Amino acid sequence: MTNRIAGPTVFVLAAALSGPAPAQADDALTAKLQSIADAYIADTAAGEKATAISISVSLPDSGGTVNVTAGKVSNAAGAADVTPDTLFQIGSITKSFTAVTLLQLQSEGVLDLDDRLGEWLPEYPAWKHVTLRRLLNMTSGIPSYDDVPAVIADIGRNGLSRHFSPAVLVGFADPAYPGAPDPTTGYAYSNTNYILAGMVIEKATGRTVQEHFEKRLFGPRYGLTNTYYRAGIYPPEITNRMASGYFLAGGYDAMKALDGADVKAEDMSWGGAAGAGVSRPEEVNNWVRALFTSEELLDADARAELTRVVSMRTGEPVTRLTADDPRGFGLGISGFTSPTLGSGWQYEGESMGYRTLYIYLPEQDLVVTLALNSGAEGAADHASKVALAVIEAAAGR
Repeated sequence: MTNRIAGPTVFVLAAALSGPAPAQADDALTAKLQSIADAYIADTAAGEKATAISISVSLPDSGGTVNVTAGKVSNAAGAADVTPDTLFQIGSITKSFTAVTLLQLQSEGVLDLDDRLGEWLPEYPAWKHVTLRRLLNMTSGIPSYDDVPAVIADIGRNGLSRHFSPAVLVGFADPAYPGAPDPTTGYAYSNTNYILAGMVIEKATGRTVQEHFEKRLFGPRYGLTNTYYRAGIYPPEITNRMASGYFLAGGYDAMKALDGADVKAEDMSWGGAAGAGVSRPEEVNNWVRALFTSEELLDADARAELTRVVSMRTGEPVTRLTADDPRGFGLGISGFTSPTLGSGWQYEGESMGYRTLYIYLPEQDLVVTLALNSGAEGAADHASKVALAVIEAAAGR
């Protein structure tokens, strides 16, 4: 059920990359990428209950974009082919929208990331000393609401038809709630942090998270003309353009009745500002480039805050990731270093029925995003393996 970061397989590659990737797209690269997509559908998709894959590669030096797809938008007889315009839920990649909105509000003097939660949401006294920054970099100690058995049992009984308000979601993690998990220390990934961050945005401005995303981020300025956010049920004009998304219960015994269910039209309030976004891989690539390079999106000070990471092993701030401590978390983004890939940024957003993974390699000036339409986890998740094959094809041709 969790929205998580991609596993350690993202840091393994058979051969080291050498030099910048070639600048221009060509037929040979397209053929290689199509072969990777076709192989996933032929060999792996059925085991993950997926029916579709969409891959987008943003080449360096304005060398263009290569998009390939394979499979069908659903498992229904006669289902249409997936295309580069097919939409997918992007899960926790939504967190970067939330983090950027807070960074922009800080630049505008509306709030400060060193503000304490008690200044904005005094109804949570147990967390009153937690700063907004610690929400965003996952060092708050606040447990994740989706680890609470009551939430899992509720969804197992009712599916995803229930509308959860942000306060209800946060309430499951509040120490005042019976059965709430114990606080954590160091780095600990928590979706509650970003639900709280969304609540702060709305409290500080009187405008909804959706309004902020649409005004600040979505639209042609950053190439997000088919990117959406609803903390609820998406309208048919959006869901009709989405691939179906298939839930895998995995180890969640209380949710076995939902195994294999198509969740694309369900209520996304359970993800909210932590994971309710919808987009397509090419636009995720556009967002990643804006996130790390656009001076209009973030000024130099704000981007420095965005990319200042804590160790995902210790939770302590680190100035440089190393082979001994190779993964760091910034503000809604995840960094890594690898002897084969070098240093970069990657994130796998997972929702109930979708996985969307991006990898950005600054030294190669290369961005890769792929989307799959099932919610496989752990050893069953082959998204990282596919992404690495795409990087080899794009950077090694």
